[in-house]
Formats: sequence, structure tokens, C-alpha cells
Amino acid sequence: MTAQPGYDALASLYATAFPTAFTTALEKQVADAFIHTARTRAEYPGVIDVGCGIGHVAAYLAASGCVVSAVDPSSAMLQIAREIHPHIDFWQGDALLADIDLSQVDALVARFSLIHLSPDEVGEVLASWRRRLPPDALVLVAAQSSDEQGTHEFDHAVARAWRWHPDTLAGILVAAGFVELWRTVSRPGPGHRFPEVHLVVAVPPDLGPLVSGRTAV
Repeated sequence: MTAQPGYDALASLYATAFPTAFTTALEKQVADAFIHTARTRAEYPGVIDVGCGIGHVAAYLAASGCVVSAVDPSSAMLQIAREIHPHIDFWQGDALLADIDLSQVDALVARFSLIHLSPDEVGEVLASWRRRLPPDALVLVAAQSSDEQGTHEFDHAVARAWRWHPDTLAGILVAAGFVELWRTVSRPGPGHRFPEVHLVVAVPPDLGPLVSGRTAV
């Protein structure tokens, strides 16, 4: 999730095509379940939305009692996000979150954003998050999925992207040091060419962050 010229060029069209936070009832239910899980750890959990786009999901998280910061590499998407959701703290940056202190963050959300990283880059990002997050911190990752093991590059309309078999995605998260809590897998449907996976993992409770930087939430 580095510079995204495709999203910069198509930001206005994207905002028109996706005017709401979720495109299916299941996506909203997953978000609600994730928020519920986060609020068992903190009354007002600090959450970073990684690859926030135009900010609709970040705003939903904030309206649900989370203290939200949001990050995206596309300046054009962030311009729209700031206009629509002026109460949210938006940062321009990539998925590594290298300049952000994660040691006090309760949760990270990466919905359909890590798909734009090569599989090798995803492993590096997850390992970096894991080293810096506190015990019990949560991560929600969503991606277009596949019924075949492994990862599969596909013809995304905006930028280069990969689909992940649910077990492959879970495996790379576990390899980074997280433990799986739950997942959902949905089948293709109207507007959705592929299966989709939502996976929630946590930092083990006896382990914590190793480095720090700037606090974002």
C-alpha cells in the first residue's frame, strides 16, 4: 500500500460508487462484532484504519465509540475523507505505519487494503505491527479470497492486487506472531466476483510492543 496513482485519479468516481461504509450486511456485522470485541478490552478503544480510503469505515468506528485515526497513501482519497468526515484524524502514509507509535493502540483495521501489497510485503508489514502492538491488541484484515490455497494476483480495477485463501492469510498472520480469534468467509454475489474473508487476530496477552514512535490515537 505505497503510492496509489490509480486511487488518486479515480477518487471522485470511487466516492460516487461507494457512498456508504459497507456493501453487504455481513460486512457491517463483521465490523460490529469486531467493535464489540475491541470494547471488551477498552471502553473507548483506540483504532487505526489502515487504507481508509474516503473514510466511511473510520467514521462508522468513531460513531460506535472508538477513538479513530485513519491512514491512506492516496492524497485525493484523503482530501475527500477530510471533507466528508472532518472530525476524524486522517494521516497520509503507507501500511507499515512506521512513524506511528502502536504501543497504546487497541486495534488495527485493514479492510481490502493489504491486497495491494505483494504477499512478501504483507508478511513484513504484519511482523512490524506485531512487534509494536501491545498485549491483547486486535487486528482485522479483510481481503478478496480464493478457494485455492496460496495467493493469486487478480485484475483489480484500480491497482495491482492479490487474493488470499483464508488459511494462507491466517497462516501469515500466525507466522507474524498473532493468534486467530475468528473469521468469516462469504461467497461471490452481486457486485462481488470472488469469495471474501474477514479475519480477526490478537497479540498474545503475555507479549507486547518492542519499539515506539509517534502516537496517532
